[in-house]
Amino acid sequence: MPKFNNYFRIPSVEGQEVLVVATSDGVETLNATASQIAGAPADSPPSGEFFAEEGAKVSRFGDRFFVGAASDYPALNTRNVDRQDWLSAIMATTSIGPWALENAQSASLSRFGNSGFVAGSRTSDALKWRDKLGHIPSSIGVAAWGISDDVTTPTTTTAYAYYGEAWRMPGVNYQPSFVMELEAVNLGGAAHGVSTPYHPNCGGGTYAIQIGAGGGHTEGTSDCEAGIVFVSNPDSWKTGILFGNTSLAGTDGDDSGYGCAISMARNQGIEWRTPESREGVQGLDAGAMMFSTVSQTARGQRLQFSDDGFLVTNMSGQLLFSVLPNAKPTNTLNIQAGSDLAAAGVYVQKGENGSPNLGLYPAEGGEIQMASPVSGVGGALPARAEGGFLHLNVNGRDYRVPLFSVEQVGG
Repeated sequence: MPKFNNYFRIPSVEGQEVLVVATSDGVETLNATASQIAGAPADSPPSGEFFAEEGAKVSRFGDRFFVGAASDYPALNTRNVDRQDWLSAIMATTSIGPWALENAQSASLSRFGNSGFVAGSRTSDALKWRDKLGHIPSSIGVAAWGISDDVTTPTTTTAYAYYGEAWRMPGVNYQPSFVMELEAVNLGGAAHGVSTPYHPNCGGGTYAIQIGAGGGHTEGTSDCEAGIVFVSNPDSWKTGILFGNTSLAGTDGDDSGYGCAISMARNQGIEWRTPESREGVQGLDAGAMMFSTVSQTARGQRLQFSDDGFLVTNMSGQLLFSVLPNAKPTNTLNIQAGSDLAAAGVYVQKGENGSPNLGLYPAEGGEIQMASPVSGVGGALPARAEGGFLHLNVNGRDYRVPLFSVEQVGG
């Protein structure tokens, strides 16, 4: 008989080759084909190592695939097991219990605090192997589908294409916890173009997240309900959306610059729904809204909350209306609480090509009403008006109202 490993090598294993296997103690032996051995479920205990040359192995249980620390879970049909992986052990201390690996088809848990699962795909490979694939696919690092096909009513089934949780354990007070962090890395310089609501994706643009609707289907689909929904489950969010002070280009939150946090197209707005119900739906109707119908930049306005005031300007920054103390109101309508002119009121001052007129236009038969305590009743009418006359135009006719001083008529 030739010495071991001196047989003629066969080019491949077809599955019918006969192998001799033995128990670990060497007492019992068995002839088996390669295909029979390949079909046998293997239970490999964890090696305690991470790198292959140091003894690390991949563990498998029948039709379920467990890698790393996930192999500590025995894959039984119960949550009450003696030997548990570290994730199930943590979940077992909560009200919801260790459901994650019990329901998992496959799982990978880090044993060393490293990344539990890594996936990547390159567009250069998609182009290189287009003949083999028959097309040039989108290079997707991780793809997941959750299909809702249970048509029974009522039902408790819910489909999630992706679900994630970040847990903060008691005593953790130094670093935050993130359910997901999406980093957009631009190594190619400035993008070729500008992203706008009318052209969201520009050439070379780098985006952290894009939420689409329809999945690319050309027929049979309908509009989806909402892009982002915040719910309590059962806890609430302290803030719905938060922008870090240095997260937007143009400002650090403490300078005179500007950064756009949200950009929308014309006729898109923000609504506040009322808690009342209509047609059996609570919150169906809006109680307030803000939106823009401006069609040209030259006709637009800007709203600005400044120190101690509120400004309405045109898109060039020129003041149109303000509610604040204003030392030099020129061609503006200024409503102030009292400063410089030392009185709360409405002021109009004429500037270049401006108008000094302030118009009040009640409806037909309407009144201009002012409430003030009446004083000096029964006093003698002065012969002259020390303050001159106030000019009023009522229905096209001019009138003069005499302005008597306090000394003339009394307090």
